[in-house]
Amino acid sequence: MMYRWHAGYVAWLLNRITGILITLYLVLHIWVVHHLAHGPREYKQVMDFLGSKVFMFFELGLIGVVLYHMMNGIRIVLADFAGVVKPQKTVFWAAMGLGVILYLLCAWELAGLFLGLTRAPAHAALTRAL
Repeated sequence: MMYRWHAGYVAWLLNRITGILITLYLVLHIWVVHHLAHGPREYKQVMDFLGSKVFMFFELGLIGVVLYHMMNGIRIVLADFAGVVKPQKTVFWAAMGLGVILYLLCAWELAGLFLGLTRAPAHAALTRAL
């Protein structure tokens, strides 16, 4: 059987892939929080590693994954509970357009941190103090 690459199939496939990636991120997040139990020194080492410039690129990917999953989830909720079934393709592209705008805003902020143009958030200063 050959699948057709239409908007509905792509939305379905990407929703599954992003769900798996978010689950993998959750495992990584639990691993980081686990290091809190080992004291501030070990936690700081983990946070220094995760605060590197390489991981900022992973954060850009995470933001994209979460935004896609969220915007597609909103589209699904509208289709299931609000009866927005016929204009589903239009709603999909509108949600993706809004997602791209939100992504660019987040990427702009992260690029400022990456290039040292903006100040790091308060939690970064807290981990440096440890």
